[in-house]
Amino acid sequence: MGRLVSMREYARIRGVNLNAVQTAIKFGRIHKTRDDKIDVDEANREWFMNTDPAQQRKPDPLFEAQGGVRMSNMGTFQQAKTADIYYRAMLAKAKLRMLTGEMVDRKRAGNYAFNLGRALRDFPVRYGALIAAELGTDEHQTSAILDEYIRKMLTESQDILSKEL
Repeated sequence: MGRLVSMREYARIRGVNLNAVQTAIKFGRIHKTRDDKIDVDEANREWFMNTDPAQQRKPDPLFEAQGGVRMSNMGTFQQAKTADIYYRAMLAKAKLRMLTGEMVDRKRAGNYAFNLGRALRDFPVRYGALIAAELGTDEHQTSAILDEYIRKMLTESQDILSKEL
């Protein structure tokens, strides 16, 4: 059995308000002895094991003072559980955004952009002769002008995309 102290003294040791200690006792996160004293070592273990770090407004001052060293690695399971819940929530959020159309698959979007760029690049070769015949101009010159302007447009769109991304 460790050192026995009052609730007020334990709050001072932990660096929290008396109200925080009273709330922890009320909800069963830590326990008092029969004579209404608190065993410091046992209460520290219970506090660390039964307190969700995600629900804390600020880091635990008692364990921060020890330079990040945790007492016998307590809390690692709780931290792993919290990380797992957070990870699952992020996956569910991403799936919901995919289903609502707010987000698209990166690979599909990349393939779409690649195919669109290739179709625009090949436009003068495919349609240059048809446009030249319709206008009654030189086929090679029409294809060269189309090619020049389409390449210019693609370069400008690449610059715009690189700025935005």
